[in-house]
Amino acid sequence: MNDKINRGQLVRTYIGEGLAPFKFEYKGYQGDSWKFERNMKGAVQTISIYPYRFDQSMITFELYTNVKNSEYASKIGTNVVSASMLDGIVSNGQIRGYWQYGNEQELIQVLGEMKDVLIKKGMKILVELSKGLEEPDTAEMYREVYFHHDELCEKFMEKTGIVVTGFDEENIDRWFEVIEERTAILKQGDYEDAKEELMEIAAFLGNQLVKYLGGRWFHYLSENHESCGVEGCKTLNPGLNCLSVVVGGYTQNGMNWVKKSILNRYQERKI
Repeated sequence: MNDKINRGQLVRTYIGEGLAPFKFEYKGYQGDSWKFERNMKGAVQTISIYPYRFDQSMITFELYTNVKNSEYASKIGTNVVSASMLDGIVSNGQIRGYWQYGNEQELIQVLGEMKDVLIKKGMKILVELSKGLEEPDTAEMYREVYFHHDELCEKFMEKTGIVVTGFDEENIDRWFEVIEERTAILKQGDYEDAKEELMEIAAFLGNQLVKYLGGRWFHYLSENHESCGVEGCKTLNPGLNCLSVVVGGYTQNGMNWVKKSILNRYQERKI
């Protein structure tokens, strides 16, 4: 490869001109990549173009935004989408999603192909990555769970007749038979109507961690955020944000995911 190729200038020209109509601005070479950015309704969308660190004649891109709670990212399990993850793209590198070149003319051709992929597929993905999920676990809910966890726990136990005889797999299985049945009923209505019982479930699970694993409830409060959970459990992972886990299970991941969080504490306990 010709080391005299001005890759930065070529990227700026052949990618930048193609992205300009979409309001992307060239931000220069940062770290190990050439970056383009645009701001869409508060979401900063970034296209990062960079060479393969073990072979400078191969080049690729990544797409990401500053939106931390993206619905699309939660579905695919990452908030950074690489070229190799895109369906239907054809690149000529030895690694999927990488383009290879040997001289300036080949790099210009590669950048043209990359630009087309960014326009046809990348724009849509960046828009999806910019769509944040609503924050379902609010500061008010955390406050309620922290200050009233005993009452909420007792209310849930009285309502469901749930029985606690210890902290083991048999008990946990029995708890979640009840919890899954209750949440299936809650899902038939609105989330607003389900919030009270989700707080009760979080309080119930948290109280078992306190009782059987030596945990304690904590309250986190800063200028921009409020939450609570249980910390100090005698397990490898001593803390759990019970409300966040329960609400996450209800809205996205399923109650079996919540059950695994509790089972892990049992299996990782320090005997």
